[in-house]
Amino acid sequence: MSQSRYGRGAPGGSFTGSSPKSHSKGVAASCPGQNQPCPNTSKHKNCCSDIRIVLTLTEPEEAFVAELKNMYRLLKKSPPVVSKLGNYFNQCSNPYESFLKILYNSQEFYNANKKSLPLLLIEEFGSFATINRNKIAHLLTGKLKIDAFKIITKQNVQSVTKMIIDIFEMVQDGALFVDNIQCLIQKKQYKEACQYAAMLSLHDKFSTEEFLVPLIFQDKLHFVDEFLHGSPSHQRALIQFLDSVLDHNSVRDAMGQYIADRHIPQVKYDKIHGKPWKRLIVRFTKMFKIPADLTPNLNRRRNEGALQFLLHKRFIENSFGDESWKEMVQEAVGDNEDLQRELVVRVAQYGEFAEALRWAHFYSVDRKDWPYGVRMFDDNRDPHSRQPPPADDWDEPNAALSKTQCHQYPLPFNTVLLVDDPRKFESFLDVGLQDVDIVGIDCEWKPSFGGKTSELALLQIATRRSVYVLDIVTLGDKAPHLWMELGKFLFNNCDILKLGFSLSSDISMIRHALPNLNFSTKHMGFLDLCMLWKQLEKYPKVRLPFDVKTGGPSLSTLVHNCLGHPLDKSEQFSNWEKRPLRESQIYYASLDAFCLIQAYDVLKRCFEEANCPFDDLCYSLIQHDKSPRKKPRRALNRSGQAESDPPQPPSPQTSSVQAHEVKMVCDSMLQGLGRSLRRCGIDTVILENNQSPDECVKHAVVDNRYILTRKKGFRVLIKCVTAGQCLRVTSDHPDEQLDEVLNFYKIVVTKNHAFTRCMACNGNKVITVPQDTIKALHSAATPRKYAPPCDDEEEATGFTSDEDFDDYEVGCYRPTKPAESKQLAFYTDNRVDLGLCQTKLGVQIKVNSLPLTVMNTHEVFYICEECGEVYYGGSHFERILTRRLRETVQ
Repeated sequence: MSQSRYGRGAPGGSFTGSSPKSHSKGVAASCPGQNQPCPNTSKHKNCCSDIRIVLTLTEPEEAFVAELKNMYRLLKKSPPVVSKLGNYFNQCSNPYESFLKILYNSQEFYNANKKSLPLLLIEEFGSFATINRNKIAHLLTGKLKIDAFKIITKQNVQSVTKMIIDIFEMVQDGALFVDNIQCLIQKKQYKEACQYAAMLSLHDKFSTEEFLVPLIFQDKLHFVDEFLHGSPSHQRALIQFLDSVLDHNSVRDAMGQYIADRHIPQVKYDKIHGKPWKRLIVRFTKMFKIPADLTPNLNRRRNEGALQFLLHKRFIENSFGDESWKEMVQEAVGDNEDLQRELVVRVAQYGEFAEALRWAHFYSVDRKDWPYGVRMFDDNRDPHSRQPPPADDWDEPNAALSKTQCHQYPLPFNTVLLVDDPRKFESFLDVGLQDVDIVGIDCEWKPSFGGKTSELALLQIATRRSVYVLDIVTLGDKAPHLWMELGKFLFNNCDILKLGFSLSSDISMIRHALPNLNFSTKHMGFLDLCMLWKQLEKYPKVRLPFDVKTGGPSLSTLVHNCLGHPLDKSEQFSNWEKRPLRESQIYYASLDAFCLIQAYDVLKRCFEEANCPFDDLCYSLIQHDKSPRKKPRRALNRSGQAESDPPQPPSPQTSSVQAHEVKMVCDSMLQGLGRSLRRCGIDTVILENNQSPDECVKHAVVDNRYILTRKKGFRVLIKCVTAGQCLRVTSDHPDEQLDEVLNFYKIVVTKNHAFTRCMACNGNKVITVPQDTIKALHSAATPRKYAPPCDDEEEATGFTSDEDFDDYEVGCYRPTKPAESKQLAFYTDNRVDLGLCQTKLGVQIKVNSLPLTVMNTHEVFYICEECGEVYYGGSHFERILTRRLRETVQ
């Protein structure tokens, strides 16, 4: 038995660290991850010495490893394999050293995956070391930790590295590995150095320029992000370094010399320019919420760009209103004296000497800094008028498109209502959205210059009768219950079609500024007219009334094509946060929302005249609110050819079956189809995004459900169930997917089945309660200090009786009275506890989610006993049934 420097080891002769591929040769002094000698051998002693432990396996150890591999190949992770490893570690004098030997000599050590033997070794030894820590902790020396670190650097699986770092408690002695990481830096292995420094929490041992800056030059930002998340000081230091580069006229010239001096390899020179550099700084400031005062050069450059943009809009495009021009110039220039002088010079270059003179006086620019033309204009003026003009004395209105050439708001201006206090907000909810089936939605916010973030200022909601301009700056987060009602009434109501143009940016701003709306755009009736407009190329028969060739894909161009005149955009770039709003701003904002309805009507008429399916196209766009993803590459088999999908077995159903007699489970790729099946009254389990497709097999076996999946899932799941129990859904259209399932399994859906399951939990236990009961539940659920006094305390407890009902709503759908059925349990007796605001099953009733106006206007409500969701009655079932399931329901 040989004696290791760490204790009595397993049988075998002495051997210096070697590669598992060649056990007959030792490892020369080298840095981790490389076999070349370290350039700083004398300085980095720890990193450049040989691995000290014996890594060659003796014959008994080789026999053990061979037997272990055979067992694992047959049994995988099983009690016999785990027991064998535990017994082996218990017999070793130094389990840490023995574990490293077995791990290092594993053939799969270099690319260990989650089903490999090395990962099993690591997991089991980690458990063993945790349980027996008090017995073996003294064997874990600093030298052994260094050797373990050198061994793990010979593979590239980050998860394996993290697990071994935890097992060998390397973070506690992180200073031991500084020399190793310095060697990696010297050898230009910046990625590895960054990873190990982050995993060992050695942020304070390294500066930003040692590997973070080189990684930026190599465009390996993922590793930079991981390191920065653990060190706020490095976040600020790196951003200040990046910002300092913008002080030079040319980022490429400044950094080119920096890169040459440090011999940084693999540089992505296409990223070292002004625009990518500024975008990189903005990315880091947003990611780590860095204040704008740390990036003065970025702010200056962005303001310079903003000033150039404003000048172009004013004097080249002639599309800037006077008030908007003054507001935004002051916003862009601010207190920067260099930009103030630049403004005077640039305005004069456009020949606008009078306006340049006014800005010179406005900012008190020294006369010696005035352009020659401005000085001459001032000298030639009437001597009596040489006093500085007042701040509001500007030129005549800008010669932009006159309003007679632009599209006009067709309704009286008194139909535009500014909502800027809770009272008006309540009136808007009570009156403005009554009997509305379509709205136009638009937003306004002040353009941001420098490092500032734009904030939502206005939310415009247009109906066919009026336009409501919600003042977000004034309302703010006041009256959160009113915002919740708006979300329930409008944004989460799929019965109201919500029009927008390039909706994604507006939706993002609304969600950030108004979290109480709590809505999802998926399946909730949001239609982007920009996406609809782009679909016209697929329908050559559809012709818009006005064929306008100029203008890009903007709302103004769409309005021009549909209605004959473009929009007046002179107020687009305004200070929307300044109060009070100008009448011209309110006019512009209201027209931007109302014209969406007008353009939609024209598009619909043109489709109908061309006999093209307008409703089906809109429905498909509403369902798919995101652009289609790029199709992944198909997997290759061993011969290098694309792996073909297995054939679809025939349906196990030989005859028709009723909807309530079948059960389904949809994987996470078919959540929309799952909701459609629930609408048909089919018992359907829907997997969440974080659930594995393997869960489908469990539901299929335990509950005898049919599995519905797509291509990739089908190849895996079809092997786990009987023939026909797994269906590969091929269509991307929700309606076609539903048809596929119903036709394949021969399912019959009738009106008695449709909409008889809770959309939230898939439950089929729904009870009816009258309006008084809902009000009592709301009173019980409301904190006492907000609740009105109760006249009859006895009504706060006990149960209520049910009333007959004609129809009920599940989610946003409103079906007729369900048939009496043994399979569907609709209880009509006393099953609601008013005192506890619970169902008989002990589930809290979500009565607070109902808007007050709904409670006051509906007489019958329906509660799911299993999840507590509350639904209310409606009168649109036939229309919904016709629109959504017209080809399905019998």
